[in-house]
Amino acid sequence: MKKMIVLLLLTFGLSMSYALELGIILGEPTGVSFRQWHGKSLAMDFQLGWSMKNENFDIHGAYLFHNKTRTRIENKPLIFYYGPGGRLKASGDELILGFKFPFGIYHKFRSIPFSLSGELAPGLNIGSEMEFDLLGGVSFRFIF
Repeated sequence: MKKMIVLLLLTFGLSMSYALELGIILGEPTGVSFRQWHGKSLAMDFQLGWSMKNENFDIHGAYLFHNKTRTRIENKPLIFYYGPGGRLKASGDELILGFKFPFGIYHKFRSIPFSLSGELAPGLNIGSEMEFDLLGGVSFRFIF
C-alpha cells in the first residue's frame, strides 16, 4: 500500500512540472523576485525588497494570469500578465498592509534559461492612514 501511495504521489508530482524562477527586480522596490508557475498561464509571484523612495522593507505577493499577445520576440509571443496581490511594508515602527494589482509584460528567452518582465502595480496601503501607491520595476530571473 505504501508503495502505491508513493508511486501515485510521484506520478502526480511529475505531471505538474511547475517551473521556478529566481532573480532580481530593479525599481520600486528593488530586491529579490521569485515566480512559481502553476501550468502555462498561472503563476504566483513574490518579491522581497527595499524601497529607495520611502526607505522601508517590502514583501509582495500576487497571483498572476498570463495571456499571449500578437507581438513576437525570438519567434515566441510576448506575454501580458495581471492579477491581484498584497503587500506588507515595514516603515519605521509601523507595519502597513496593502493591496496591489500588478500588470506587465513577460518574456521567456528561447536560447537561455532566463526571463525578463516589466510591471506596474497600482495599490492601496492601509496603515495609520490610507494612501494610493504606484510600484513597479524590471525583473530578471533564472529559470530552474
